[in-house]
Amino acid sequence: MKILKGALLLTLLNAGLSYAQELKLPARDPEVLKTKFQFDYWGKLELSGIVRSKSDKNVFWVHNDSADLPRVFAIDSLGQFYQSARYRNYEGITIAGATNVDWEDITMDNKGNLVIADVGNNYNDRKDLVLYVVPEPSPIASNTTFLKKLFLKYPDQKTFTDKKDFNYDCEAVFFADGRFQMLSKDRADTFTRHYRMDTERTDEVNTLTLLDQFNIGGKVTAADASEDGNRLVVITYTAIWMFERTSPTGSYFNGNIWWLPVKAPQIESVCFKDDKTLWLLDEEAAALFEVPVSKLIKVK
Repeated sequence: MKILKGALLLTLLNAGLSYAQELKLPARDPEVLKTKFQFDYWGKLELSGIVRSKSDKNVFWVHNDSADLPRVFAIDSLGQFYQSARYRNYEGITIAGATNVDWEDITMDNKGNLVIADVGNNYNDRKDLVLYVVPEPSPIASNTTFLKKLFLKYPDQKTFTDKKDFNYDCEAVFFADGRFQMLSKDRADTFTRHYRMDTERTDEVNTLTLLDQFNIGGKVTAADASEDGNRLVVITYTAIWMFERTSPTGSYFNGNIWWLPVKAPQIESVCFKDDKTLWLLDEEAAALFEVPVSKLIKVK
């Protein structure tokens, strides 16, 4: 079946000014993603985030969605779980003191810390959205703890009960330009909004800065930035998008754009495996897909 014929209208906010631009997407059947690794794990997996370690390129950190223990798992470049020397049945690395209300993504900062985003907000009512900043543990550790918690709120959310303005869910967190950044999973429309955390106070709630928005045509479920911060890969349930800003201070959405429609059960995670390769995790199938960046189609 051909999808997304004609033009997709996108709205960009740049330096506080809103304008419209027509983005033409080619008619193309979705790419059916093929499993590269099926995870062999004795317990239940509902993988919701992945990021590559900056200290060891053979280590990737993943985590489960809500209703799981507060823990992360380490896998290698062959999709195998690192095994703890202490436990026969590997149960991941527990983060003492943390709570998994609705963990949705994971990233790394420029100090070697894992950053776990407990920012799932399906009903628009949470006032405890938080980033856990965790010193990167050994992949064969059993337990660790967090360095700090950063609570956050949206500058444009005025109510926690209004179901008309139902756009304060988030499943996509990344790190660029020395700051934590987020893309919303809007539930009332097909836009995503780009926010940045400009303060990291631990004694009060940090108000995010709204930077931009883009009509991505679906619900954003994950994102990751390249090491230099210039490229941003974003996934929805039906497409991979890649944005490349043309200057260090420019908008991702106003630069070069690539796109690929895809088909898989439920894609919830993405990371740059390297400059030429993307890794995606499927929450429903507990599978990993590998997509060459070269497969994406330049549309702007």
